[in-house]
Amino acid sequence: MNIATGLILVAAGVLVVVVGRLTATGRIGRNNLVGIRTARSKADDESWLIVHRAAQPWMIGGGVALAVGGVVAAAAEPARTAAVIVGAVLLVVLVIAGTVAGHAALRHRDLPR
Repeated sequence: MNIATGLILVAAGVLVVVVGRLTATGRIGRNNLVGIRTARSKADDESWLIVHRAAQPWMIGGGVALAVGGVVAAAAEPARTAAVIVGAVLLVVLVIAGTVAGHAALRHRDLPR
């Protein structure tokens, strides 16, 4: 792994944060490319917003974890592989947690602000 790999991970982490924010605010609506794309989240515009608003903190946490892993991977030779693995695993775990939280909010039709 090299510095370029770390920078790609930072960019991917930032992208997850941006998409998490834009889907939660409704600036990115239902689509087949980005966001939490489940049958329940894509059922209607309100469902999309409920799921993404509830998932937003988890999505941001996952993006930040991946970006931090990328910074460590770019900067610290001995920790590169571990940083990439930890960042990627945290991203996946937090996005799954966000999806679960979003669907829980959807069951109650809660529209968090």
